[in-house]
Amino acid sequence: MKYNLLLPLLCIYCFAAAQSTCNYKINVDTQEEIFQLTQESLIDFTVREKKTIFVYFSLMKQDSVKSVVLSISLNSQEIPPVICYNKKSRISFKLEDSTYVSAPYLGVDVCARQSKGENTMHNSTSEASFYLDSLAVERLSKSPIESLRIGSLNTNFDLKLIEVISNEQLTNPIYPKEFFINTLPCIE
Repeated sequence: MKYNLLLPLLCIYCFAAAQSTCNYKINVDTQEEIFQLTQESLIDFTVREKKTIFVYFSLMKQDSVKSVVLSISLNSQEIPPVICYNKKSRISFKLEDSTYVSAPYLGVDVCARQSKGENTMHNSTSEASFYLDSLAVERLSKSPIESLRIGSLNTNFDLKLIEVISNEQLTNPIYPKEFFINTLPCIE
């Protein structure tokens, strides 16, 4: 009898512990709707004297639609280029197991927001969501990312990801190549 009670408690504990690794910005799961958005995770960065570029991913689920949300922040002494997305935009991933995944843009035509600083650097920020079909989810959940191409309306950005981002300012190291392996369970 004692073991019959312990088994369900152990299962509940394991389920709660597994869910606690997910860090949500928004988590609504009701009978009427499901909307989940994970916290942003740094995927790549470039810091130079005259410009900085930060690239972030988060995952989103709205009802049954899953997507990766891309955020790019450009800071430069010169006015940075405007990044625009339309129905032809996509993110293409090359995975370490030599497979590829392509995620098309979800949404209406949109361009980055820009601000011009007088005594500071100019800034451009963009955010876009890209659809993850079942094959993309399956492949991304099994293999780390080797590289990716962000295809926007006016340019392409190629990124080769590093294994780990770590320094004394970060509480925990970030593993960009394993973003999907670690985060996709949060929107399953």
